[in-house]
Amino acid sequence: MLDKLLAANFKLSSLMVWIGGVGLIGAAIMVTIDVFLRDVFLVTLGGADEISGYVFAISTAFAFPYAVLHRANVRIDALYIPLPPFVRSILDLVALVGLAVFFFPLTWRSWLMLQDNISFWTKSITPLQTPIAIPQSLWFAGMVVFCLTVLLVFVVALVRLLRGDLTGVHDIAGVPTLDEEMQSGDGGHAG
Repeated sequence: MLDKLLAANFKLSSLMVWIGGVGLIGAAIMVTIDVFLRDVFLVTLGGADEISGYVFAISTAFAFPYAVLHRANVRIDALYIPLPPFVRSILDLVALVGLAVFFFPLTWRSWLMLQDNISFWTKSITPLQTPIAIPQSLWFAGMVVFCLTVLLVFVVALVRLLRGDLTGVHDIAGVPTLDEEMQSGDGGHAG
């Protein structure tokens, strides 16, 4: 069951990171066109900066689950590497708890803010008058998937630890070794 959830989460996170990447490329093109038009023709598309800000926030939130599943989240590993595998496994779980302690309340507060913006149909104070709930709901969706991903990875790592599978804990939650990063070419994919 956990392996199926993990595989589905890998697929979902890959889709989300592609969507975010396409969004970033689109925003970059839009800003480039806007700058060109402003410089050459003294006209502007209007709102390119606002839209690119929304896209950046959404794509960042969409990339978080991918980063956790591919063990790309940054941790200081100078002391980690020489430790015994059991201690490293415990530290891997502590790192996941640290992510949860920060992001779960942040996501909850984001939900409360999104509810307010939906209730009052809050709009940006820009010429576009963007209903804030639209980009915020996409950002919030990315944060929810991230929190569920952290929870899933923690449960999988904990089950593997309880089974005595320290290599399995490392493969899902550990800091990738230099050899793993060089072999994978994608920052340590541990699918």
